[in-house]
Amino acid sequence: MNVQPVSVRTETLFLLDRNVVSIIKTAVSGNEQPDDKKQAALEALRAIDLPQNSISPILSIMEGEKGREDDVDQKALCLDTEADAIGKFFKLANTDAAHLSGLKGLAAELFAGMKESQWDNRADFLTKAAPLVVQKVATQNRRDVEDKLVELAAATGLAANDAIVMLFLACLHGSNDARKVIKPAKPNPYNVLSDLHVIPRVGLIRAVARQFPTPINVLFRTLDEGLFGVLSHVDIVLSHLTDEGELQMQIRYQPELFPDLARTDAIAMLQRLADTTAAASGGQAEATNAIG
Repeated sequence: MNVQPVSVRTETLFLLDRNVVSIIKTAVSGNEQPDDKKQAALEALRAIDLPQNSISPILSIMEGEKGREDDVDQKALCLDTEADAIGKFFKLANTDAAHLSGLKGLAAELFAGMKESQWDNRADFLTKAAPLVVQKVATQNRRDVEDKLVELAAATGLAANDAIVMLFLACLHGSNDARKVIKPAKPNPYNVLSDLHVIPRVGLIRAVARQFPTPINVLFRTLDEGLFGVLSHVDIVLSHLTDEGELQMQIRYQPELFPDLARTDAIAMLQRLADTTAAASGGQAEATNAIG
């Protein structure tokens, strides 16, 4: 681990995803970046190499390098490679490279078997819903498709305003970023859900960061334009740990996530989904939802 002066406390924790760690590995190996975009991203990473920052590849390690679920040995190798690259690249910022390496066996076992509670339900929904949006839907037919997506959510054990449903509704209503994430012509459940579950994973880390005497700002870095575009319109409005250590989180979707809808129509749709979810659960309608 890089050693900081005692007087320097962490103000911001940067969580790096797989494609960001990839350019760091390229740099550490002594190779040039393949394009200007990645070179610019590399310079931006150098700019955050400051003593008041902490850097972690934990989200990248959780996702893995192969675009599919890792076994324990593959996860351990991924952890070794990425922790080593982070530790070598950042000279001033604090990293968790040594800590992760020291807990490699435990971390590899934990991350290799880790899935969010409704992962399988969302994978089922994704596979069945993709044909509904594989082609762009004519405006006059979108409400019918919206209803079908809500029905499919119920059939797969998901709330009407579950995050995966929202992602599909964004795609339905003109979000090219959501379409890039889903890739409905050939969806890869592992990749899509790894992107989607960045939200609760960041939320969990933010909840933990709030437990410190001086809260730490938590930021996520990605080069995935589709994912970045989607997350730009998603707010974590509540994120805390219960006394039992469980994550309680609510997220809010901005109307801009649905670019082909007028703002009032987007808000009305979000409220419809909240009402449907509340009716199914017997709760109070609110245009936010939990994910975990």
